[in-house]
Amino acid sequence: MRRGINLKKTVDLMRKKFIEVYRVRHWYYYLGFILLGFSLVSPLKLGLLTPLLLGAFLLAYAYSFNDFCDEREKPYYIFPLALTILMLPFLNFSQFILALFFLFIVTAYSGRSVRLKSKPFLSSLCNGIGFSILFLLGYSVRAVDFIALLFFLLFFSFNMVSQFIHEVVDLSEDKKNKIITTAVFLGEKNIKRLCYFFLLLAYLFSLYLFCLNVLNILLLFATVIFIAFFIYKIFNHKIDKKLRKEYRNLGVLLGLIYFIYFISF
Repeated sequence: MRRGINLKKTVDLMRKKFIEVYRVRHWYYYLGFILLGFSLVSPLKLGLLTPLLLGAFLLAYAYSFNDFCDEREKPYYIFPLALTILMLPFLNFSQFILALFFLFIVTAYSGRSVRLKSKPFLSSLCNGIGFSILFLLGYSVRAVDFIALLFFLLFFSFNMVSQFIHEVVDLSEDKKNKIITTAVFLGEKNIKRLCYFFLLLAYLFSLYLFCLNVLNILLLFATVIFIAFFIYKIFNHKIDKKLRKEYRNLGVLLGLIYFIYFISF
């Protein structure tokens, strides 16, 4: 009986460690980009499993490799990296290139020899580009084309704002740990200006997609409301954890609106 209880405790500890090390709770947000990309070009079917699994392995590698480099954590990254490598022969050319590019960015971002994480601007770009690649990963069940690149730039713009908000929230802690992020380097006032710039850039990309008849008037309206709301919030309020949570939650809602439209039309 005691042996059975100990086994249950061990399994429970392993499950909790798995969720903690690989940040599984964050996957729903980033794997949503894969769903968006896939739903734009293909009806939901079994083919979605490949980019979703690949995306999960890549995210697990990104989080665990970062912990290995930052906190001298055990090399848990080896497991998702091995699974990613095993998948490579079964990917199409676009997925293969995107997976390698994601691995390169993550390794250069966290790796002790290059450590782009400690370099202002480059660290922010790595996050903006890296997570936006997941959209292309879902889209790449067919060849990546001009429309895919426009959506990539749209989501990249939104992700850059998300990254800047995150950096401002962690500003005091990063200063204390002598980590020179873009927010530490520029200060909150200049970061707000960059947020306005990327939100306006997102508006231009969404407007262009509307002119190409890829987005309808309702999607454009939802996007403009999202952009206008956060320009107002960032201008009139201090960037804090509450604003970061609002940006993420409303971003998920906007993504859900896009997803429903893509699978319906």
